[in-house]
Amino acid sequence: MFILAIEGPDFAGKTTIATALLLKLRERGMKVERTELPSRLITGIMTDILRNSKDEISPEVFALVYAADHLHHYHRVIAHNSIDLLLLERSALSFFVYEGLVLGVDMGWLREMNKYNGTKPDLTVVLRVPEDELLRRAKIRRGSEDAFEKEQFVRRVARSFYNLPDWLREEFNVVYVDQRGIEETVEEIMKKIKVR
Repeated sequence: MFILAIEGPDFAGKTTIATALLLKLRERGMKVERTELPSRLITGIMTDILRNSKDEISPEVFALVYAADHLHHYHRVIAHNSIDLLLLERSALSFFVYEGLVLGVDMGWLREMNKYNGTKPDLTVVLRVPEDELLRRAKIRRGSEDAFEKEQFVRRVARSFYNLPDWLREEFNVVYVDQRGIEETVEEIMKKIKVR
């Protein structure tokens, strides 16, 4: 099974591109399944509880919840699957970007937590979108409340994805694709995975 992850900051168009890519690959006769992380089975309940807590919750606690979700996803989807290609919308790379690079959780600890997660992409495509376009999309989706804080966070996440440390780029087999139109972006990804 070939594992392809579609990654990038929020508002980069991951869902749109993953959906179009799924359809294109199935048109070519490939047996493809699409999943996303976090899977929301574990994180949907736990993160809602934590976010609504009156206590201040540390990033490490959230990291533990996401690590549990990723491990559950591996056992449920990856370990016993015989499809041609698994299309992941987000992967453990997001775990390292958000929890480690952006929120400052110790990377060694994050790696230790993630060592039993066997979901290693054969290729990770990080969609690149200019920061100003991400912010425009964020404003449309979220509105303008807390605009400065949200803008700074969007910029920090984008810069983290677009300037990954070498070890993360190597571990997740990262290539960058500039997101243009849907069809053009999908064709570029198809070339990267050598599907004609």
